[in-house]
Amino acid sequence: MAEVTNICGVAVYLAPDAGSDLTDRILALPGVELGAASGEHRLALTVIDTPASLAIDQIAAMHRLPGVVAASLIFHAFDALDDEDVVESDGAECCGGLCQNSGAHARPSVD
Repeated sequence: MAEVTNICGVAVYLAPDAGSDLTDRILALPGVELGAASGEHRLALTVIDTPASLAIDQIAAMHRLPGVVAASLIFHAFDALDDEDVVESDGAECCGGLCQNSGAHARPSVD
């Protein structure tokens, strides 16, 4: 059976008078990564389950931090990577390697 990862995208809004260390405290939570920041008061985060805690518990912990106005779930998915999924970094048939995206294309492996 494939291992499943619980992935959450979270928008976090900080109070204008929030301390400068608040972002660091949020990023210290298990399974939390910074995707983007807009100014000093808006964060886009990825939160995943870890062996130590569930993503939903980390989102709830963010809500309880003084200076956090809101932490809103904006994306959720369960991602399963199994043996048939591979990521190719060289040219793919769809675009001959000319894709303007990341250049990586996921497709089933060929045995």
